[in-house]
Amino acid sequence: MRQFAVTFASIFALSLSALTSAAPTAQAQQSGPIRLAPLPPPDALSSGSAGEGVGESRSDTTLQSGGVLVRGLDAVAEDAVGVLDASHGGLGDDMWAGTDPATAVRLLTSLPSRYPAGVARELTRRLLLSIATPPTGGVSVNDSGKSSLLAARVAGLVSIGATGDAIELARAADSRRVPDHLARSVVSAHFLRGDLATGCDVLGQYNGGYAEPFWQKALVICQIVAGKGAEASLGLDLLREERSNTDGVFRNMAYATATGARLTPAQLETPGAADILTFAMLTVAKAALPDWMLASNDPALVRAMLVSPQVDPARKLALAHRALRRGVVGAGDVVAVYDGLDASDAAIAAALPEPDSIDRDLWLAYLYLAARNQRVAIARSEALWEAWTLAQAAELDDIVMTTTAALLADIPATSDFGWLAAAATRAALLAGEDDLAIEWYQLVVRQARSVADMARATALLWPEMRVIGRNLVAPDAEPIAASTTPLRGVPANIEAPTEGVLGRIPASGTLGQLVTQSPRAPVPWSPARLSSWIDLAGNNEGTVDIGTALYLLQILGDPVSEEHWRSAPVISDGVTDNDGAMPRVAALAGLARASAAGRRAETALYAMIVLGQAGETPHAGVVGDVVRGLQAVGLDTDAQTIARAALVARVR
Repeated sequence: MRQFAVTFASIFALSLSALTSAAPTAQAQQSGPIRLAPLPPPDALSSGSAGEGVGESRSDTTLQSGGVLVRGLDAVAEDAVGVLDASHGGLGDDMWAGTDPATAVRLLTSLPSRYPAGVARELTRRLLLSIATPPTGGVSVNDSGKSSLLAARVAGLVSIGATGDAIELARAADSRRVPDHLARSVVSAHFLRGDLATGCDVLGQYNGGYAEPFWQKALVICQIVAGKGAEASLGLDLLREERSNTDGVFRNMAYATATGARLTPAQLETPGAADILTFAMLTVAKAALPDWMLASNDPALVRAMLVSPQVDPARKLALAHRALRRGVVGAGDVVAVYDGLDASDAAIAAALPEPDSIDRDLWLAYLYLAARNQRVAIARSEALWEAWTLAQAAELDDIVMTTTAALLADIPATSDFGWLAAAATRAALLAGEDDLAIEWYQLVVRQARSVADMARATALLWPEMRVIGRNLVAPDAEPIAASTTPLRGVPANIEAPTEGVLGRIPASGTLGQLVTQSPRAPVPWSPARLSSWIDLAGNNEGTVDIGTALYLLQILGDPVSEEHWRSAPVISDGVTDNDGAMPRVAALAGLARASAAGRRAETALYAMIVLGQAGETPHAGVVGDVVRGLQAVGLDTDAQTIARAALVARVR
């Protein structure tokens, strides 16, 4: 192994100059090392390093650009750098208080890459990007290559597919080059983004040796990028001799690409490792990504494949919809795929009434585009209604409502659009657009006195709305009489437009901004409305389990009564709500200990580990433990959004 590592290092030394001189045009035009931080450290400035004025000084103040903060090494130690302070979503400078360094790194390296809801991924992202004082004692890189706190954070961002964030965090660590302990993650991030030239530039600055398979394979990729096929083939020969168990599919693709040959479909039929380096090799080869790669549920790979030019639109749409339903990506990722389609208004209008005439995934995209293309508020509202109604008939309304919810921001929540209010609230809840959900729910409540269907909708939506609208204090609303008439979750039984618009495109105009968005108002506690919801829940298929709703409301602090609990069935015709897998006891115990001690970052880390272990539909008891723990350390908003996501997921 040692001899092989030395040989590989020698090959790298001989080919490094060739790599930098024969790189692609974008790399060749680079006038110097790629800057990975806003400014170099003071010693570089005082010595007049390239690109900076001699004698310039740098203060300890933070730099702010577009609401994002970045601190350099002169202000705080390496493990404290970040891009978010508390005012921009960070968890606070003292978030590591009480946590020892070894525990911090152990939990960071144990974070899952997938979560049952996007809100959990977002909390993970914010934690990893937070500016904070490191755990007492610091975390450093020792001679054995132990990962630092910063290295674990950058790697965690790559794992969840936040590659741009990972690169930005690395930029805060060093102005002149990527530190060796961050290099693997930064190379991976650039490869996932399809930026092979910059990834290879980072590899060229790496001084840590090439004994590990990752670096050996990455070097082969960069040699091919630089047009040095002979060196790449020699490296592959050494790799095969020394590591006979190395992925043969990767080697075969690399050999063919190194000689300038195009990969054939037959060469791509045999499944290989669906990992970052295989994805990068396919990018180098400009080959269509095979089905075994597209089948991956790895968030980093899925996000990379959704923007890859090597995936055709039809397969990209199918991947996006599958990933959205599994919580791997968010609505914005799917909409970005829709926006990349080349679809005319005429083609959309012709296809929508005949869903069987086109691919189902393309039809779903057309439903979104038809609504987006309406430039008048009333036309857009009608298009959204029809899109949701058609999708509900196809049992795909969760996808369509999630992707179209953001379009509601351009429709005023006024009485003119009252017929849309209940469905709009549900769409916003599904998409996690909490402010929009509350705005439209207020319209539902205002109409409840005069419209029976709105009274029922007020009650049916109340548990989820109470979860996200509980922070402000307001007088209790008058009770609304319960009706046991079934009400399906979305557009059914609410007066709809008499004429559809999906088959025509009205004259273009500007969406009216008729009212400014009002401040987020409360949804006050109401035992009467909870009772109304319980009465309706037993008569409306698809509503959340009564026990789950009561339990999460109680965890959040609402005074659920014994009378309410008596309405929750303990056994229901053989059906159980014991969904999801049970997380490891050590993770649950760690969550309880960390939250009891008030250790904020540690609690959040344990909470995310627990959710990651709980499967796609976590048991309500597990969600309750997470919510309780986050509340104990002051992360109330995150606790509420996780509870809301759990309730909404159970009524899809």
